[in-house]
Order: sequence, then structure tokens, then C-alpha cells
Amino acid sequence: MAYRRTKERKLAALMVNDLGIADTEETEITGIEGGVRDLPDEELDRTLAERLDLPYPVDEEVLDRALARVEEPGRLSERGGFTGAPDMSHEPRPEEREG
Repeated sequence: MAYRRTKERKLAALMVNDLGIADTEETEITGIEGGVRDLPDEELDRTLAERLDLPYPVDEEVLDRALARVEEPGRLSERGGFTGAPDMSHEPRPEEREG
């Protein structure tokens, strides 16, 4: 089961990278992860092979090496970058405001 979770995470990472993480909202990431989790094993393997330009059926050792090269972006909320609040970093701090 742990290996399946790795495959799911890596495929989701590939999909999120396609969308561009800066433009992707947390809800979209959650939707992608859910869709990947719902894939049957064969379809998950086939999709990964296709995305990684590997022949299907793919040798597990070759797949392992290819998956190791897929970078997984951290969830926005885990990195502290997503709070749901608007970005106010351009606004002066209260003590900097003229008053």
C-alpha cells in the first residue's frame, strides 16, 4: 500500500506542476489528489508510464528510478504560504502609516 501512495503522490505532483503551483488553489490540489486516489492500479501505472515517457508495462525498478526524480511540491498550507487571506504584504505596517 505504501508504494501505491508514493505513485499517487508522484502522479498528483506531475499534474500540479502542469497547472503551475503558483496558479493552483488548495481546492484544486485536493481534487487532483482525490482523482488520482480513485484510479485503479493498472490505470495508475499506465498513466505514470505515459507521463514519464516509459513503455507500458513498465519495469518496477525503472519506474522507481523515474519516480525518484519527480519533485513533489509541498502543500501550500504546509509551507505556510496559503492562509485564505488576501496578500497584504504590499501594505505598510501600522507604525509606518501616516496618520
